[in-house]
Amino acid sequence: MSKLNKDSVLGTFVIIVTFCLVCSVLVSSAVVALDPFKTAAVANDRQVNILKVSGFEVKGSVAKTFKEHIESHLIDVETGSLADDVVPASQIEGYNFASLAKKPDSSVKIPKDRDVAGILSRAKYMPVYFAKDESGKVVRVILPFYGQALWSTVYGYVALSPADANTILGVTFYSHGETPGLGGEIDNPRWQALWVDKKLTNENGEYKFHIVKNAADKNHEIDALSGATLTSVGVDKTAAFWLGDAYKPFLEKLSKGEIIVNE
Repeated sequence: MSKLNKDSVLGTFVIIVTFCLVCSVLVSSAVVALDPFKTAAVANDRQVNILKVSGFEVKGSVAKTFKEHIESHLIDVETGSLADDVVPASQIEGYNFASLAKKPDSSVKIPKDRDVAGILSRAKYMPVYFAKDESGKVVRVILPFYGQALWSTVYGYVALSPADANTILGVTFYSHGETPGLGGEIDNPRWQALWVDKKLTNENGEYKFHIVKNAADKNHEIDALSGATLTSVGVDKTAAFWLGDAYKPFLEKLSKGEIIVNE
């Protein structure tokens, strides 16, 4: 058998293919090796953002504070009932609703006239988080929400009072691609503070919370972001879909005491 000439076309091709195969193996191995670290980082980021609206400061580690103050549940969005038996308890906290919303067997298509958030479909079940104080009393109910803004899908958490399931106690946004200094100002703590103490509905149960220019209704409206009208509209519609529509059965059960948060 003749020796391969490395300077020939065939020799060069063999070397290139071998090099590519070696690189592929190294990259694949790195991805597998780093996957646990990526999973841990995602979990940590989720816990950090939930704690931001929980009203509790991180003392010690994030995981320890989360375990002490946050109780994770699943709800059936259609009925508003708790559905903790859908997945093992250990998997509820990391329930990937955004991914499940894209799978036919775990999602529900949203009718066009209701899809104001522009997400097309939603997961059948959504995670909710009960923030508890040192005595075990639930002081906030935290809900994830997401929808289309100007340039991206905006993801956030909103905290409501368990006393009336209607008063906003906090909000944070943890993922988006809006323009820094404009739509990106949804991350600004001063703008997020405007949400606090606003009511979702009026005395008749009609959804009234909105983000508008020159907000006049001090109980239900907040000012839109300056120079970011379309981002503000997107966030407003996202909030309206989740807080005024999708989560309505859950919030009604919560306000009537049908969801037991303190036992």
